[in-house]
Amino acid sequence: MYQTGQRWSSRNESDLGIGIIVELKSKSFTLHFPDAETDRHYSVSQTSLVRRTLTVGDELYFQDEPFLIEGVREIDGLYEYFIGDDWLEESIIQFPRNDKNELDAILSISPARRMWFDLRRHTLENQGRLASSPVRGLMGLKAELLPHQIYLAHEIANRPVARALLCDEVGLGKTLEAGLILHHRMLNGLCKRALILTPTNLQHQWLVEMLRRFHQHFALINESVYQELYEDDDNPFEQQPLVIAPLEWASNHPRALQDMLSAEWDMVVIDEAHHLNWHPETPSQDYQTAALLAQTTESLLLLSATPEQTGEEEHFSRLQLLDPDHYYDFERYKTQKNEFQQAANLAEMLLPLSQGKETVTAIDWPSTFGHYLPQVQAKEWFEKLNNNIKGDTLIQAAADAIDWLIDQHGTGREVFRNTRSAIGGFPKRKLTSYPLEMTDVYANAKNYPYPQADVDTSLWAYDPRWVWLKEFLECQADKVLVICHTADVAQWLSEQLNFAGFQSANFHEQMPLIHRDRAAAYFADPEGAQILICSEIGSEGRNFQFSHDLVMYDMPEHPDLLEQRIGRLDRLGQTHDVHVHVPYLIGSMQERLFNWYNRGLNAFCRTTSNGDQVNHAFAEQLKSYLLGHDDDETLLDEAHTYHEALLKRMEEGRNRLLEMTSCRPEQARALINTIEESATKGLHKYIEDVTHAFNIYAECMDDTEDKSAWFIRPSTDMMIEVLPGVDDEGKMLVLDRRQASQREDVAFATWEHPLIAMLMDEVQAFESGRLTSATLPISALPEGTVLIESMFVIEASAHPRLKLSQSLPITPMWQLSDSNGKFLHKQFTADKWAEKLKGVPNRVAEQWVAALRKNLLEVLQTHQLNAQDQARPIIQAAKQDYQHNWQSEIDRLTELQQHNEAISPEELEQLYSNMNEGLKQLDEYTIRLDAIRVILTTKP
Repeated sequence: MYQTGQRWSSRNESDLGIGIIVELKSKSFTLHFPDAETDRHYSVSQTSLVRRTLTVGDELYFQDEPFLIEGVREIDGLYEYFIGDDWLEESIIQFPRNDKNELDAILSISPARRMWFDLRRHTLENQGRLASSPVRGLMGLKAELLPHQIYLAHEIANRPVARALLCDEVGLGKTLEAGLILHHRMLNGLCKRALILTPTNLQHQWLVEMLRRFHQHFALINESVYQELYEDDDNPFEQQPLVIAPLEWASNHPRALQDMLSAEWDMVVIDEAHHLNWHPETPSQDYQTAALLAQTTESLLLLSATPEQTGEEEHFSRLQLLDPDHYYDFERYKTQKNEFQQAANLAEMLLPLSQGKETVTAIDWPSTFGHYLPQVQAKEWFEKLNNNIKGDTLIQAAADAIDWLIDQHGTGREVFRNTRSAIGGFPKRKLTSYPLEMTDVYANAKNYPYPQADVDTSLWAYDPRWVWLKEFLECQADKVLVICHTADVAQWLSEQLNFAGFQSANFHEQMPLIHRDRAAAYFADPEGAQILICSEIGSEGRNFQFSHDLVMYDMPEHPDLLEQRIGRLDRLGQTHDVHVHVPYLIGSMQERLFNWYNRGLNAFCRTTSNGDQVNHAFAEQLKSYLLGHDDDETLLDEAHTYHEALLKRMEEGRNRLLEMTSCRPEQARALINTIEESATKGLHKYIEDVTHAFNIYAECMDDTEDKSAWFIRPSTDMMIEVLPGVDDEGKMLVLDRRQASQREDVAFATWEHPLIAMLMDEVQAFESGRLTSATLPISALPEGTVLIESMFVIEASAHPRLKLSQSLPITPMWQLSDSNGKFLHKQFTADKWAEKLKGVPNRVAEQWVAALRKNLLEVLQTHQLNAQDQARPIIQAAKQDYQHNWQSEIDRLTELQQHNEAISPEELEQLYSNMNEGLKQLDEYTIRLDAIRVILTTKP
């Protein structure tokens, strides 16, 4: 089907223009788009491209000269065009910006139902509104909108190059933040290929999060998958555009590492980046891998809740991965950090004033601002601070001062950190332990991390923990989450509970994903399961804030896994205290693990990001203690003291200015308001219309505009082959974010959902929909009067980084005239006019068009000239808006550059270049005819 040299255009990114296949592989190919000066990689199974060819009578360009096509032939999948003297292969020609025979070609189509004209118009309007939205890429998240996540993602994703260290505290959603940034850049055409490198134990969590939260289908390539995919000279990493891989395996597998590095990536995400150990002479293999990827990848995200836990110099080495030009000297970095700390201390003093809290003693602001004084003494807000004006004026002055500090040190930053203290709203944790007497059956397994692993399955019923669990659950009325280490134990517990009469559901990694979704939904249903039994891996990436009782049937061997377990309930949105219940066998390794976590780390009752560091510091003593070789519990006291000192150092180093620059609440709230207004506006009616047009089974379960729900299922006469995310059994689409985020079995439908995006593309690809007909019952006009509707579209092609669509999205222009070319559209709105029309049988419509063809061509040429007149003020307004947006940013950064060296001259030069290139591309806009509707009047 695909051949090198063929010409194709993208339905998803029509602004890229017409591309040419420049590289073809067995499972993928590369399209080069000359107008946008960019490449895109596609799978051979994609459905988002349209084959572009020309016909006899069309005009083409060869070596910048126009020629009329006199003949067309196809040879081995490639078209050749005869221009009088020679045949030209399609790969060497330039396509015309407007097909000369466009009007005639549309009139040759067999007319479709009248609704298609309106559906195409609504589709174009919605695509244009989506393309120009400042929050495009942030709407489709299937989760509650949290200010710190939305602000951070918007701030980083909109940069020309997204390179940053995300180091929010545990439980604040770094995975979601990275997913939002990636999703944003993918939807805005800035990223097509992405690689996520994770610790081995988190690979499935990332896979689930990307699919469930963003509808992004990543391929997992680990050792076993790599061996299955590797064939001959094929590179598995090149065959998949979105890949998740364990970093440790990839770094230490020479062939896989070479394949991974040779594949081109637009973005790389590295989780748990503090494990990228570095030393000037012996950097780790993982660090070297990250460094090689950082050199060849445009966008890079490093994630770490504890970026400085391995020392300031190693933290600096990771910043070097992000920006080696800025972070080239460690001593210089320390000087800059000290200056930043002074600004942070100043922000700490201003923060209470900005919240309306008065200081006990007057502050000498000229001395307090120190070396900043020459820059601020002329500021109006500084004068108000210095004069100690009370009330709202002082509050605003303090807020303005903080904003100034943020701008001085915030723009161009690589580090973002949000903390629980700054955000607030988290529940308390309450621990209850249940020491249980050891039995003879389990005595031999007491020194195993998980006692049941060394006991025959037939004897699991004699486990004191199982006896305790039944008694505990009999006294519980609320929903309870039970987590154990393995899928086998989870399966056994669920079967036993159901047999004992409990309403229980099972959830583990050996179940198909759809079965896990159903189990989670059954647990979430108020009338559903009271108990959900999860395995360690099976629970990754799932949140159950509606439950507030967690039972740890056993305890994991690593504190990070313990935090992940509690984090299923202890998250933003939890409305109750989280009760953690821990049964353990007295004298077992599980008891000693409990003591270590409880007394050494206090990990049950508060989050800790230093557990791994404490484990490492006491590695040998801890191993001996857990195995029962050393019962001296002074180890626990020493670990507790060491851990508290770590936490104190972290708190002392807490940088409030960094936290403020990582989330600016007013801007975050404005973004969230825009998302809430835009994400589903008009979508309910569109789903109704588009499913009807394509004969898709769609049942409205709730017709409330902003909270509607649709059950979608393929039908036997459906006009589309597949529906993304919808299997033969169907899928519920819910337009309410909160309801959707609480149910794993439903899809959250927004304008960004893949199904909606695909349906809009299919509407545009349905050629028959470009010509429709209708009747107009009216007494004011003679019967048989001909009226013509047309829809022309303004488009401009450019690289997505120029952001043309924000000022000039796809813009449809609706026109209505009589057969003499007298325009009538100013007397109506398009929707009101459509309500007046009635349908026509297709056979009758074909006869109309054939009889009126010559007159229609003349009228439509008048429409085309009128469309050009309509376009001029639109283009002029778009250019003014475009220049204003870019110039405002250039002016702001130019002013800040005087005091903030993070803003480089190269960055400003790039902004100027982008602005000028964008204005040039706007001047080269095109106008194309999208659709026609022919109308005959009838008696009422």
